[in-house]
Amino acid sequence: MISSSKNHAHIILTLVFLCISLSLLAPVMGWILILVVCAVVMRSALYLDLHKHAPSVRTLNLLALLSAIVLAYFSLQLGVLLGMINLLVLACSLKLMQLRSIKDYYQLITCCGFLIGCGFIFQNSIGFSLFYLVLTLLLLLSLACHISPSLGINKNLKRIAVMGVQALPIAVLLFIVLPKIGPLWQMPTSKSHQTGLAEKVTPGDIAQLSQSADLAFRVTFSGNIPLPQERYWRAIVMEEFDGKTWRVSPERKAIQRQYKQYNKEFKPVLSGRYFSYQIITEPTHQNWLYSIDIGVPDSPQSANQIWQSHEYQLTSNTALVSNFQYSLRSFPDALLNQALYSVDHRINTQRPDSGNPETQRWVKNLRRQFPNDQEFINQVLAFFAEQPFEYTLQPPLMQSNPVDTFLFEQQQGFCSHYASAMAYILRLADIPARLVTGYQGGEMREQDYMSVYQYDAHAWIEAWHSDKGWQRYDPTAIVAPNRVTFGLKTAIEEAAELIDSPFSLDGFSSIAWLTDVRLFLQDIDFVWTKWILGFDKSAQKDLIKSLIGELTPKKLALFGLSVIGLIGLLLAFFFVPSLRGRKRDYISQYYQKSEKLLAKLHIYRPKSQGPLDFANSVERKLPNSLHQPFNQVTQIYMQHQYTKTTQQQASHNKALMKIQWLRLKKAVSRQLKH
Repeated sequence: MISSSKNHAHIILTLVFLCISLSLLAPVMGWILILVVCAVVMRSALYLDLHKHAPSVRTLNLLALLSAIVLAYFSLQLGVLLGMINLLVLACSLKLMQLRSIKDYYQLITCCGFLIGCGFIFQNSIGFSLFYLVLTLLLLLSLACHISPSLGINKNLKRIAVMGVQALPIAVLLFIVLPKIGPLWQMPTSKSHQTGLAEKVTPGDIAQLSQSADLAFRVTFSGNIPLPQERYWRAIVMEEFDGKTWRVSPERKAIQRQYKQYNKEFKPVLSGRYFSYQIITEPTHQNWLYSIDIGVPDSPQSANQIWQSHEYQLTSNTALVSNFQYSLRSFPDALLNQALYSVDHRINTQRPDSGNPETQRWVKNLRRQFPNDQEFINQVLAFFAEQPFEYTLQPPLMQSNPVDTFLFEQQQGFCSHYASAMAYILRLADIPARLVTGYQGGEMREQDYMSVYQYDAHAWIEAWHSDKGWQRYDPTAIVAPNRVTFGLKTAIEEAAELIDSPFSLDGFSSIAWLTDVRLFLQDIDFVWTKWILGFDKSAQKDLIKSLIGELTPKKLALFGLSVIGLIGLLLAFFFVPSLRGRKRDYISQYYQKSEKLLAKLHIYRPKSQGPLDFANSVERKLPNSLHQPFNQVTQIYMQHQYTKTTQQQASHNKALMKIQWLRLKKAVSRQLKH
């Protein structure tokens, strides 16, 4: 049994467990978090002597049984990973209530280590990484206080800090050489408002997304940087429309599955100028990627990870559960006419039979006047330019006949309103058209990298041209040209709509030092994402190849042995010199030698007996020739341990200690001879 009252190891472990549980707020169910708080309050009350007794074993067993039944009921909805995490947090909270023995303590501290690892599944930014690092150090501090309670928190904290610094170079070496493996479980999916774009769009959805300042992805270019009007980052192509909502076509999905089944990937013919760049995406728990048209993988590693579909859309072979890094080369002048026209035409001329009657009549009349497809498209664009349309983040609701309401009544909307209306208009005119969602723009950090945020989310359309194939049209650029040229920020400023937008605090941008701090933090986050989170198998292979040259089994074996040897040298450097080079405590050593001399006479000091009591017992058992020098040794030792002495006094005590030890040694030798 271990005492909980004023147990520093327990209260530190309790606070660490609370912080870990709160950091897992999203994946952990609310009632389990309430149980965590109850356990923390109970343990804190015991530490502060506000309560004397922990719950009985019977009570905890009943609570555990009820909790397990409730968790089992919800586990089918959570999935395996979230279910196991909730089970682990639940078990830790119950164990915290039951913390009575050393075994309980070690079990709980081990489980908390696992929970810190689980935290990295959901949060791996530099801020959370530092947070979990602090929690790990506090976990070690709790362990140190448990093992060495007499040292106190300050000395134990110093020990942990020193050991952490010593472990850092070893951790860096292991980070570089240990194999990078993917997740061993199915990751949980996320909601669209958390991950960005979704596979269906109802006009107004992207307007909500564009009020988020979360990062979507970053880009570093090798060579030329595309102009602002060329920064259309294609993500999802939507080809099914029911009169209100656009979706990814189920028929297109079925076709893609067939091509993947037979490993027949679409390979477009490329020509003309190109942009080379590398993208680091934020986790979306989805598969779609971003590219400027036409984007193709620019490295063998990226080619193995990316699938190119016939609608010129790039997808990852696995869901983006963490930051994903890939290299592309885009050919903006290449024609998008290389897919199967029959399939594209059939899918992208479908339209609902009913709804929006005014739009249908208007298109029918306009089509009679302009039977040529390009002339008809030009007239539609002219309609958006001539009518008093407004670009807004807060469009009015359009429940019934939304296209009619938007075109002829409200004439206010965001990019998805304009793109959806134009694509529907073209389909009514039997011109194949589809909606494309992605991002437009990006904030350039000098010439280093570009950051694309959720508020850069955008929608445009593609219409089929008999000679050129799919052509991009952006009606938003007609209504609000500054949206494309200067970004969403300028367009919204012109609309005087900064309330509740990501730019509502933009007045602070005039404060130079705040801007510098923001850019500095962005640079740190970029370096962290690129070199730490983006350090995958490919980057690891390139780094090792740059160190040892061609990767052969012999070289890899020698490299592995070298790393192991280097780690061994570091451990020797940290610990062996400290043992050999430590300032020797001669007085304590002579006292220990004196005890060994008495042991030859079968006189031993029990561990529970202090030095003075032991000296008194020696005096009762041995003659003056033996106990007197040992008494002197004991007095010098006690003065050394519990009294502050100057360096001169310490030297004098050391010499005196040696003299008394020699006297004792001679006396013991004489006693043994007799």
